[in-house]
Amino acid sequence: MRTKSSSGTEVLLLSSPRPAGACVSGPGGESPRAGGGSACFRTDASGGTFAPGGGKMNYMPGTASLIQDIDKKHLVLLRDGRTLIGYLRSIDQFANLVLHQTVERIHVGKKYGDIPRGIFVVRGENVVLLGEIDLEKESDTPLQQVSIEEILEIQRIEQQAKQESEKLKVQALKERGLSIPRADTLDEY
Repeated sequence: MRTKSSSGTEVLLLSSPRPAGACVSGPGGESPRAGGGSACFRTDASGGTFAPGGGKMNYMPGTASLIQDIDKKHLVLLRDGRTLIGYLRSIDQFANLVLHQTVERIHVGKKYGDIPRGIFVVRGENVVLLGEIDLEKESDTPLQQVSIEEILEIQRIEQQAKQESEKLKVQALKERGLSIPRADTLDEY
């Protein structure tokens, strides 16, 4: 959250919202987090960031470094394998994301299809990869775009082929006296 301090300096708060100009600190000015120091950072008019001691920082710690990427187009790879593309509108300290004009991109072989999803809220723990898309190079792809119906049909056929292949593997192993535990019987951590 960006705010102005009483002296007119722009301040970026990295913790819960507090009154303008307030920084997180413990008794005696030390930070409540390990390592000490203040939990707010000041920026100058050019957008440069200064650490609490006054030294210039090249980056912001944690998810605060993504503040400069707000309103830019990003690709997000989720833990379940889905790929989302949209404009990053908001982020919090837990890396929860809000994407706008989001599409879910499905890749199968050399083809892809985009399913419009609109506004998408992603829980931070589900993000595997987040990357900014270079708009100049976005159209330079060797992949062929196809309709939603066509890509979903191709994906369904590919999933059926994988399931058949898996059944044959399990059957061959069973004939040899081996077994593989089914995924639904394993504990998820």
